[in-house]
Amino acid sequence: MAGRIGTVGDEGAGAVLREVFGHPSLRPEQATAVQASLAGRDAIVLLPTGGGKSVCYQVPAILRARSGGGATLVVSPLIALMEDQVEALRAKGVLAVALHSQKDAEGMAAAKAESAHATLIYTSPERLQRPAARKAIAALGIGAVAIDEAHCISQWGHDFRPAFLALGALRKELGVPFMALTATATPKVVAEIEAALGLINPVLVRVGSARPNLTFAVEHVQGEHARTDRAAAWLDKAGVGRGQPGRAVLYAATRKRATQAANDLKKRGFQVEHYHAGRTDSARANAQRRFTDGARGVMVATNAFGMGIDLPDVRLVLHLQAPGSLEAYVQEAGRAGRDGLPASCVLLYAHSDAATQARLRGDDKTPGAEAGWKALQDYAFGDTCRQVTIGAHFGEQNTPCGVCDVCTDAVRVSGQVDDARTIAVDRRRARQDKLAADSAVVVDPAHEAQILAFVGALKRPAGAKLVAQGLRGSRAKPVLRRGLASNPHHGALSELPEVAIVDAIKAMLGDGRLARKGKKYPTVWLADRAVRPARDPSAPKAPRRGRYAGLAAVLADWRRKEARKRRIKPYQIFDNKTMTAVIAAAPRTLAALEAVPGMGPARVAKYGETLLDMLARAKDSV
Repeated sequence: MAGRIGTVGDEGAGAVLREVFGHPSLRPEQATAVQASLAGRDAIVLLPTGGGKSVCYQVPAILRARSGGGATLVVSPLIALMEDQVEALRAKGVLAVALHSQKDAEGMAAAKAESAHATLIYTSPERLQRPAARKAIAALGIGAVAIDEAHCISQWGHDFRPAFLALGALRKELGVPFMALTATATPKVVAEIEAALGLINPVLVRVGSARPNLTFAVEHVQGEHARTDRAAAWLDKAGVGRGQPGRAVLYAATRKRATQAANDLKKRGFQVEHYHAGRTDSARANAQRRFTDGARGVMVATNAFGMGIDLPDVRLVLHLQAPGSLEAYVQEAGRAGRDGLPASCVLLYAHSDAATQARLRGDDKTPGAEAGWKALQDYAFGDTCRQVTIGAHFGEQNTPCGVCDVCTDAVRVSGQVDDARTIAVDRRRARQDKLAADSAVVVDPAHEAQILAFVGALKRPAGAKLVAQGLRGSRAKPVLRRGLASNPHHGALSELPEVAIVDAIKAMLGDGRLARKGKKYPTVWLADRAVRPARDPSAPKAPRRGRYAGLAAVLADWRRKEARKRRIKPYQIFDNKTMTAVIAAAPRTLAALEAVPGMGPARVAKYGETLLDMLARAKDSV
């Protein structure tokens, strides 16, 4: 496992720290990481959020570049984060560049030209999946590599990103020291980072997760109105959100809940922004700008917001819903109190959170998914000091903090947990009783005839649960998406419980009146009816009749889908005149495409590769 070295100061590093960053001296843990890098050692650096991780690789990067030892490559999972760091470094006189997909052609060309002389080169793990990109990076004479948010490498981590696994190949190709940095990592995550990157006897720099200025608390709530009530109470207690100094971040597990909570808090007089991946790029940027500038004191967001956000005066981080793991909770809560002043970290937990997280995990079978959620539940229902519980999860032995809800009022916390468990048991028993009662409902031959009629009117086979929902008259999204609401027998069995209809369908499958189709996702169909073959998704679509035809129809269809995905108008992708010009020019290279009137470098950077691929396939099919 990882080794350790001492923490003796280094004058060169100290001089760079004072000269470039304006700090008087390195903290002991930072000095350890800096010395490991300068000595050519691999390192794993675990520092709490706001603990100064970037200094650990930026200081040796500057010293290395000054001595002719090459640039330092920094792998970062967020483009916004790398751009912020590049801007901050350049403002300090350090040449740093970022190579990523959101740059236009001109910006990318300029960044590549500067890379030959840069001190730090930032890029994304996705870019490094391509062997050609790794070869180009290697040609720059890289002297060291730093991997930010390194927990993303591990399948035991809370934010696993498969693209990070390509970094093992990068390690073999470059043969330079690696530094992996993160704020949260259990011993299992540390071991997997070390193995995945092929690190050699890495120096382990670890600072305990305890944050003395943070007060942790958990409240068990019932219902969405209760969440909003408690959030408003905590905002007022923290003294933020109504024009006062300081900020608060409220996390929700879903986009819908984030939007709804933001609207509810606005009605209560709070100055609120909201942020999630479902909003347009410009809407998210404006929300973040108003929050960062202090125009709005409260940000309600999903986990799409926060990584790399470095604001000193966040007085409250409140989770409206439980996140997917204890690691995620600690990282998000750690964004509070970076100025060292008191701040609160509050988790509002409801039993519905378990179902929400199970739905969000979906098919995620990575080892850390279930383990992370269990650790979060143990924290929510625990009766031990919150910081002691957090420390134990990360293999640390913290002393009781004396300020969390357990330390200050253990009797109240214990009573609240007991009440929550009692309610959960009562609800589980009620669900079981209802299920038993629903299963006992008799489905007679007339009902079975309606089931056969509904399935007979289907255009394609459907799952038993979807069929039951359609027969009950549901207008849920999956039902509407499959067109089952237009089935002439939609709602024909609205008086029957869903489980009774599903049981009847299973019985009809068993006696041969219905047939099961499909292997991976079994669906229901009439036993004596053939299924029309589905269209081969790889086959070219027939030209659309009407306004567009041929290649124009293909491009128009892609434009419409791309605009819907980006939440913009189709003409903002390119207008009809530009589309006609692209078809007429039939460009084969990005440069030729950029020369088409109406395209330009920004559009080519975003859509160029896709357009050329569609044009080439259209030509090959002629």
